[in-house]
Amino acid sequence: MSFDVSSVCSGWSYFVDGTLKGFGLITRPIIRDFSIPQKLFIFKKDVDKLLMKYKPSHVIIEETYLKNVKTLKNLMQFIGVLQESCYELLSIEPIFANTMSVRSKFKMKSKEEVFEFVKNLYKPILDDYSFKDGNDITDSILQALYCYEYMLNAE
Repeated sequence: MSFDVSSVCSGWSYFVDGTLKGFGLITRPIIRDFSIPQKLFIFKKDVDKLLMKYKPSHVIIEETYLKNVKTLKNLMQFIGVLQESCYELLSIEPIFANTMSVRSKFKMKSKEEVFEFVKNLYKPILDDYSFKDGNDITDSILQALYCYEYMLNAE
């Protein structure tokens, strides 16, 4: 299972033996108006439901990269909640994937390129998504493909 974590909308995808079996977004329309503790509480409940539903053997989280300090601080809190849930519910420690490494393996430089590549790879199931509402999902999918192909198969 792969996560592209953010404080407002997190993309996720679930694979079995390299085959996409599920995907979606962790978000709520009203969440933008909530405090960080409220968002973390809702995020944990949603993550826990996903982890218990799919019971993945591996969880991949997008590694954070340099952003402004406030954004980085908030993002790390969500990643911490996800890490804690993985350990509490599944007794596993997540794998972190570097965005630039993932994109470079697939010869891509931007989120837009990732979106178009993954959307074309998984036609027609992603046809209804625009870049705005689907790029977090496609980021999580490419990250999972990378980890399955280049990291997990190397074990």
